[in-house]
Amino acid sequence: MPAVHWGSSSTRLLLQGRQGQRRGRAYRPAYLVGAAVFGAVVIAVVVSIATGSAQAFAHYGLSFVWSGTWSPTTGQYATGILVVGTVVTTGAAMLLATPIGLGAAVALSELVPRKVAAAASTFVELLAAVPSIVVGLWALLVLSPMFARHVEPFLRSLPVLGGAFSGPAYGPSILLAAVVLAIMTLPTLVALSRTALRGVPVEDREAALALGATRWQVVRKVVLPTARPGIGAAVTLALGRAMGEAIAVALVIGNRPALPHSLIAPGATLGSAIVNQFAEAQPGLGTSSVIALGAVLLVLTVAVNIVGQMLRRAGASAGPMAPLPVGAPGGAVLTIEAPAQSVGKAASSGRAIAAPHSAEGSLPRRLVSGAVGEVACVVALVAAIAPLIALGWYTVARAWPALSFGFLVHPVVPFGVSGGGISTAIAGTARTVGLALVMAAPAGLLTALFLYERPGRLPAALRFSADVLSGVPSIIIGIFAFEVVVRPMHHPSTFAGALALAVLMLPIMVRASEEAIRSVPVDLQEAGAALGAARSRVVRSVVLRGSLPGLISGNLLALARVTGETAPLLFTLASPALAMSLLIYTNGTEPFPSVQQEAWATAFVLLAAVLALSAIARGAAWTLTRRAR
Repeated sequence: MPAVHWGSSSTRLLLQGRQGQRRGRAYRPAYLVGAAVFGAVVIAVVVSIATGSAQAFAHYGLSFVWSGTWSPTTGQYATGILVVGTVVTTGAAMLLATPIGLGAAVALSELVPRKVAAAASTFVELLAAVPSIVVGLWALLVLSPMFARHVEPFLRSLPVLGGAFSGPAYGPSILLAAVVLAIMTLPTLVALSRTALRGVPVEDREAALALGATRWQVVRKVVLPTARPGIGAAVTLALGRAMGEAIAVALVIGNRPALPHSLIAPGATLGSAIVNQFAEAQPGLGTSSVIALGAVLLVLTVAVNIVGQMLRRAGASAGPMAPLPVGAPGGAVLTIEAPAQSVGKAASSGRAIAAPHSAEGSLPRRLVSGAVGEVACVVALVAAIAPLIALGWYTVARAWPALSFGFLVHPVVPFGVSGGGISTAIAGTARTVGLALVMAAPAGLLTALFLYERPGRLPAALRFSADVLSGVPSIIIGIFAFEVVVRPMHHPSTFAGALALAVLMLPIMVRASEEAIRSVPVDLQEAGAALGAARSRVVRSVVLRGSLPGLISGNLLALARVTGETAPLLFTLASPALAMSLLIYTNGTEPFPSVQQEAWATAFVLLAAVLALSAIARGAAWTLTRRAR
């Protein structure tokens, strides 16, 4: 008998009916409170950004959005030039990342052996765990000189494309920022595209192979067209990720708010302008104008993420199966089962998957073109893995001379004072992240239980809000914490930083916990109900215990996600000595080699901590799942 999950159909109603009178008194109010807290957080983020930017919009009107002047020194504020910089940088990043990410996903899903695919996908997923500040440090101190000496002069010398790379080569540029964004969006592109490709029915592949198609023809004519909605969702969500990145871009784009005339010229984006201008903005209109940049960025990223979520759900909910015409030798027509949406596309375009022709030379040509396509996908996979290897190598090589036991246990000291370390930054990071975990974990679990227990439009709206909130840029959450805590209290604090990190963790915990809870078979819950246990007891003893591996791994992954965050802490913590990520950002931008080496050593410690948390999450999930079985 197949397992039926709690949360759909009459099974849920049956269990509720059996236990309606025996439901624990505190259980229902608890998950209602959790859902209310989550909903209040979503509303508070929007309201705080709106109120913080109200003065700027009242002064400049809607022309603030499209006017092309951003000059804080003269008191002129508008977002037009920064929106252009954001669009150009993000567009260039997606042009670089999309073919590499899609090619790597095809290689992982269709071409390489399973063991190799598992190892390679692990490397790509680990790249997602690398903090943006570490990527930014690597780009600033390693890639920037390389681009200035070699890459940008070479691109400028190209006969046809050289016009797009005119001007002097500085290193920091729109192009370098686009490369950094491409690297940071690759895990999203690869993971979601691979999921979409693997969702194509095996029968479709086998039918095409039975007609004589090569492996590459199966990929090109069957797999990719069917997975197109999921691939579109992957590209859209990666676009939202790139659009909202602030810290890494601020380190390498050059931060010059001007109309870009060349890809190797310095530029500025909405996120980088917030990072560079917020601390220096004059109280009143200046601060409100910088927050208004955040409002525009929030609207753009939320719109992109909503489109991505809609495409993702459209791809996941394939329609009923219908026959897809496949051209066969001799003019016969065979049919295979495929999603109705693919049938509609094939029928509307008048295309069918053509069988190989018997003409002489057809098979060799198809084999050659297939080999070229497969080699290109494998090269894309190598290109997707290479940044993690290069970043890890440079981090270890640059950090090793500064690493010592004293470096870990001594406190941070001012510039020029010898014998310093990072113990205060380690302790500050642990304190802030730990407090954020305490704040987010209960609300995340209770909200997940609410989504699990209650059907209807409100849970659907909260679920969709969690998906969208997970794509909101972290710098927006930092502004939210500043407006809610720092400004009323008139000073930064660890609590403000923890609140920002907790808001970043909350949507991840909600969705991960809900999926873990839904994995528990409803048969076990029916057994508990038959024994007369109250619903709260069934949830505590059966549901939560059965979903423990997923709950632990989800919370640990959320913890790893925020441990390396920098942007929210810029607005909420008083000193760089209170967080490793802030210390990296401060020391990495100094021109002194010894200070930069300390930044590399701090980056090594932070990277090791984040990757260790990710590994522990995977190991805990595997161990607990195996023990449960």
